[in-house]
Amino acid sequence: MKELFNYQYNKLLSSYYLPFLMLFLISTCVELKGQNREKSISAQNTEEMVSKIQTDIDPEFIYDYEHSKFVPPDGKTLLIMGQTVERITEYMDHFQHRPIPGGWSAYWGIPEFAGITEAHQHETGSSQNHQMLIEKFPNTVVQSAMWMVGKWDVAKKAGNGDYDRVVKKYISWAKSVNRPIYLRIGYEFDGPHNELEPEEYVKAYRHIVDLMRAKGVDNIAFVWHSYASKPFKDYPLSAWYPGDDYVDWVAISVFGHAYGDTDFGPYCDNVLKFAKQHKKPVMIAESNPIYGIDKKNIEVWDQWFVNFFTFAYSKNIKAISFINEDWPRTKIAGISEWKDGRLYNNEQVSKAWFRETNKDRYLKQSTELYKQLGYIKN
Repeated sequence: MKELFNYQYNKLLSSYYLPFLMLFLISTCVELKGQNREKSISAQNTEEMVSKIQTDIDPEFIYDYEHSKFVPPDGKTLLIMGQTVERITEYMDHFQHRPIPGGWSAYWGIPEFAGITEAHQHETGSSQNHQMLIEKFPNTVVQSAMWMVGKWDVAKKAGNGDYDRVVKKYISWAKSVNRPIYLRIGYEFDGPHNELEPEEYVKAYRHIVDLMRAKGVDNIAFVWHSYASKPFKDYPLSAWYPGDDYVDWVAISVFGHAYGDTDFGPYCDNVLKFAKQHKKPVMIAESNPIYGIDKKNIEVWDQWFVNFFTFAYSKNIKAISFINEDWPRTKIAGISEWKDGRLYNNEQVSKAWFRETNKDRYLKQSTELYKQLGYIKN
């Protein structure tokens, strides 16, 4: 009788708990499957990640350059990192034992001489200091971005010489540093956010270059930097061009362009064709995966970095500048959807980045760097 009771009792328990047991087993299997998937993703070594980059150069973009300065030799690309005091300092704290980039980027605005010889905190909350880059990083170059917009008649005033005293101060500083400077005058000149009228921009650009040359500056390469997206008022690219004698480099921005595949769109193609037509080297002057570098997965590597590097190889890009930035921290207008794109967010992504950029192709800090760029120190 006791055995019969125990049997029926256990049967009842089994019928009651069986659905819960099955649910537990199913959820456990799903969880294990997810863990295995995460392990398989993380198990990808950096060699496999980097191997996805296509390294073939399109012969169409192999051409001779004219009226250009500080261009890396054939098969070489200058590596630049930026773009604020805070993020550059943070970058060095995280990557103390990694090779130092060949250059650093910084910003300033032509109406005032700020962020050049000493630190200046911008209204976005970040700081700029060109001189810090000089003192901390010998044997590197500076990529210097001059803010100049159409709003508030900034470009118009620059073209009329209203800011010559500021330009002359910059000239004195540039001469003193004795290293190559890549100066982006009115960067992203065709971007709708800058509201630059082509005629005013060209006049200002030429005036600044003429003034610098008249003062005997020989360590500045002048960079003509396009937004490489839908232009302000749909003006043709050629409308903003100052002329071959005024441009050493052509530059583009690469942010959302690199998501999807290596076709960065018709506007970007147009800039590259224009550069070839005028026999100018091309620089990616600003770049970042603006939808963020996640801490838990490496999907961004396939979604953005592989396309970015493949594009750089294919189009024979001679310099790349990466912005190591946590965008939500900034107070820049119009980028509310941008996310944290700092390299050290994900250890595996950063390892893959260094595995690629540690190749001899990329010019980094070196006592031979200036020689490779054709710059002779005074």
